[in-house]
Amino acid sequence: MNECVIYDFETLSQDTQKGVVTSFALLSFSENRYVSNPYTYEELVESCAYIKFDVEEQVRSFKRTMSKETIDWWASQGDEAKKQITPSKDDVSIRELFKFIHDHMDLKNHKKAYTRGNTFDPIFLDSVLKHFNVTNPMHWRTIRDTRSMIEGMSFGMDLKNDFMPNDLEKKFVKHDPCHDIAMDVMRMQLLAQAIGVQ
Repeated sequence: MNECVIYDFETLSQDTQKGVVTSFALLSFSENRYVSNPYTYEELVESCAYIKFDVEEQVRSFKRTMSKETIDWWASQGDEAKKQITPSKDDVSIRELFKFIHDHMDLKNHKKAYTRGNTFDPIFLDSVLKHFNVTNPMHWRTIRDTRSMIEGMSFGMDLKNDFMPNDLEKKFVKHDPCHDIAMDVMRMQLLAQAIGVQ
């Protein structure tokens, strides 16, 4: 059973209440596998559920906003990363987000919902869902953040919370939300193995 979920938004603003969201990725996983049946990076990326949103609709219909600084930042990224902000025929309405979450995670049995930072992604999620008068399906008690988890697990190791395992550097696609969340699971798994979690 996958008792954990991790998710990540890519955005065109850092305004968590009104900013445009470009994409969302979600991954269900089990911490019980860290040692007994470790994940591969490829398995995590392939298991990731991904949705990309219609930016124009968000601005027009929901009055969500974009930030020039964030747009300029995206412009300085590589071609792979820019796919997150390039419109495509597969882009969907943010109306689809609530159903997408319900379709791709075990809401009844999830015990932990991870993000990279709890003052960013969970707030974006709440603000998008408020447009449709629906509540965040992830209970506030389950919310965790990977930065704190990684720093706690590596206390005294002089290790940054965004460290890159050597064998994964060439496989990682920066600012692709599926890769971002898969990498955080790999970091937590590697540390669980290093500190001898049973």
